[in-house]
Amino acid sequence: MFCYKKNLIFCLIIVSLSSAFFISCKESSSPTTAQNKILTDANIAKLQGFADQAISFTPGLVAYVAVEGEGELYITRGVSNLTTNEPINPKNFFRIASNTKTFTAEAVLILADEGKIDLNKPINFYLPELNIPSGDVITVRMLGNMTSGLFSYTADSATMMNYYNAKGTLVYTPQQLIAATCRHSLDFTPGSQYEYCNTNFVILGSLIAKVTGESVPQVFQERIFTPLGMTNTSWPYSFYLPYPYTHGYSAVIGPLTDCTNWSPSWGDAAGQLVSNIADLKIWIKEITQGNLLSAASKAERYRWVDENVAGYPGVYEYGYGLMKYKNWIGHSGIISGYNSQVYYNTVNKITIITYTNTDDKTPAYDIFYLFSTVLAP
Repeated sequence: MFCYKKNLIFCLIIVSLSSAFFISCKESSSPTTAQNKILTDANIAKLQGFADQAISFTPGLVAYVAVEGEGELYITRGVSNLTTNEPINPKNFFRIASNTKTFTAEAVLILADEGKIDLNKPINFYLPELNIPSGDVITVRMLGNMTSGLFSYTADSATMMNYYNAKGTLVYTPQQLIAATCRHSLDFTPGSQYEYCNTNFVILGSLIAKVTGESVPQVFQERIFTPLGMTNTSWPYSFYLPYPYTHGYSAVIGPLTDCTNWSPSWGDAAGQLVSNIADLKIWIKEITQGNLLSAASKAERYRWVDENVAGYPGVYEYGYGLMKYKNWIGHSGIISGYNSQVYYNTVNKITIITYTNTDDKTPAYDIFYLFSTVLAP
């Protein structure tokens, strides 16, 4: 799944602190020996060593690393297709799962700048027809920063087991996903604490469509993709990915299964998008610079809610559709067959984008974590 009821980014911290494996490195510009250089021969060798071990946990992996003023690395191992053994390629398309949330949040903030959305308004002001529990109290802001208290539809056993039992052939509407949430009581009083919840962003997608009279994909295209020149990111209307694509594999229903063409509809505005490394390089710059946003919306984007999970207060925080891990900001994603991390270190000016073509044991999380300990210890 692209996330569970509890936030899986902490798998990144907890699993990685107790394991020592992961990732590869493709050829890059020749590193120098400057004392303050990050992409040194020694560091690249460490990344290569992690990569050689990582391939034991995934059919294939791709990672992109860039350091401001030093250049970039494309990191690959393994295959994109277990049947043909086609090598994995950084140009391939893949499902970015919950990284979709960063686009949904950006669209909401752009519409707030246009005066179409007020973050302080309760969601029932805009979407009374959805009968959202405590919708007269839960604000648009609470949905975006994961403090709504709503039960996540991905924790509704009937919704997800029906999907898996049908081997990914079920197609869900946003209304069906929200209805699954409405069958459950709130997890906590709105605004009182943080909890990762996919329903928040499906509701925000419905809000975007309501106030614009356009579909979420149309709004993304007009207000985000086109202005930024992102030509490789799309909202899939079918089960299929654009070519060339990386096959995705999951063990969620038993042995490792090719689930490349499973319906992504249950992701909706919380996890449906497809992209590739080239476009995510553009997107991480927008995430960190906010060029499409007003000063007020930028501030909203980076207003962090401390999760205080598992004895790591202040290590992981959530903004408006944005994750913060120490000095890294970005987001993570997991959906059947794919796992990804898209992050930028605001202090050391480092970009790390990782993805694997399996969600089993969330290897992209560990890859990112180990890379971060080498490049920004």
